[in-house]
Amino acid sequence: MSAAAFDDGGLVWGYQLGPARLLDAAALKTQAAGAPESPVWLHFNLADVRARRWLEEESGLGASIIEALLEPEPRIRVQHLGTGLCAVLADLHHDFDRNPEGIGQLRLFVDGRRMISFRRHRLRTVDQVRRELASGALAPSTVGELFAVFLDRLGTTFGDVVARLGDKVDDAEDEILAGRYQTQGKVLGSVRRNLARPRRHLNANRAALAPLRGHLPDVLEADPSDVRQAVERMDTISQDMELVQERTRLLQEEIAGRQGEATNRNLFLLSTVTAALLPITLITGIFGMNVGGLPGVNHPHGFRWVMVSILVTVAVALALLRRRRE
Repeated sequence: MSAAAFDDGGLVWGYQLGPARLLDAAALKTQAAGAPESPVWLHFNLADVRARRWLEEESGLGASIIEALLEPEPRIRVQHLGTGLCAVLADLHHDFDRNPEGIGQLRLFVDGRRMISFRRHRLRTVDQVRRELASGALAPSTVGELFAVFLDRLGTTFGDVVARLGDKVDDAEDEILAGRYQTQGKVLGSVRRNLARPRRHLNANRAALAPLRGHLPDVLEADPSDVRQAVERMDTISQDMELVQERTRLLQEEIAGRQGEATNRNLFLLSTVTAALLPITLITGIFGMNVGGLPGVNHPHGFRWVMVSILVTVAVALALLRRRRE
């Protein structure tokens, strides 16, 4: 039975931890109300008004926690509230590859017995953790372990975006070095646009999670080193983002330089042709004047002498231009 089958009161799915087990409808109703008997993860769709009603009337959370989770436009943050940790973190939409603007927020409350999460759109990291729980690849025994795993997968989600965009930059660099740079400017511009928003949101996540490196609430029952490693991994991914962005900027400058060189070559060729044709223009202008007394008008070889003089002047002009270039 799929997780969607348990969408009751805005609840998308629920898992009991240690070992992970997808809760059935009856267990969901029992575990969702008040403090659960065993550690659980409850995931809600905040777009469903019933989820808001459950949070306000049945969750048993304090007013300050409820206010923080239901704030209309919350900023990215992590704070200690009540007996647990309240967090608002940025995550990628499930269809981010088709819509690079798709970045949403996951609202979390974590204490010793449960992790409650809310989202408005399907999010990639949340779905990744759910699939690992369902397959048995992930078996956290406490909520704190699940939270640490979630932070690690959140970094992986952003890291996948960086890797994919980095591959595009590598391909663009190969094309530019091969001289096929005409269409790569558009590709690099797209990479910079697609990297801008994830970079800002990843940095916001890092800033919000930084205090957890030194102090983790005791109620989470997690190894602080796991959380520390997850946050440090985000730091590494952020550095990779900066590197990709810098490479993109340098390659755009390389394209601009090569286009400038091509323009200069074309302008030099045009200037050379123009200078070579100036004597021809002068000669044809003189002999084209419709006045009396023009030399060679009645001479049988006048046209030949004019053509010879044109060729000689062109040759002299080209020789002078070549000499000056050397």
